Amino acid sequence: MANTIRIKRRAAGGAAGAPPTLQNAELAYNEADDVLYYGKGSGGANGTATQAVPIAGPGFLGAQAGTVAPTMNGAASAGVSAKLAREDHVHPSDTSRAPLASPAFTGTPTVPTAAPGTNTTQAANTAFVQAAVAALVASSPAALDTLNELAAALGNDANFAATMSTNLGLKMAKSANLSDLVNIATARANLGLGTLALQNAAAIAITGGTIDGINFDGGTF
Repeated sequence: MANTIRIKRRAAGGAAGAPPTLQNAELAYNEADDVLYYGKGSGGANGTATQAVPIAGPGFLGAQAGTVAPTMNGAASAGVSAKLAREDHVHPSDTSRAPLASPAFTGTPTVPTAAPGTNTTQAANTAFVQAAVAALVASSPAALDTLNELAAALGNDANFAATMSTNLGLKMAKSANLSDLVNIATARANLGLGTLALQNAAAIAITGGTIDGINFDGGTF
């Protein structure tokens, strides 16, 4: 024959609230408000509980937060508190916890570290951010591993590429051997070369002026 386990109950037609008396560790269900109560504490040798604590039931989860003072043997049991906020259920009136919508975290909250390269709405912790920054810097030298240092190296020129293209366009071509000079006369003057530089080395003509301190050795004059 199967054993039948029964729990003390108050029928739906009765009054709401905790039962007037419970034995220690005894359970009682009130069908009027759908709350399961637990007998806590021992009031003496007879085993009568000192508190009837609400622990479960639809009425327990939907009840307003506050202090419940169930009656024990006709008298209020002082200091009995119904804790309506649990690990899996936070009542809207419990202001000690962050709301589900737009919570403001305090302390040091943690989240799992996302895989490198993750590009979703998943929360990024400091480990993920540090790894991303390290990958960006890679093996850059210490003097060029920040944006400020890179900008300084480029002369803080927002149009650095255009500036370099313009300057490179002004340089002389090596293969032209100075034939690409725009003004040869000006260039010769800048180099300190007179008209002598234009004469044939085998037939130099000097008109006017004097030459002092020149020793000629060999050759025909």
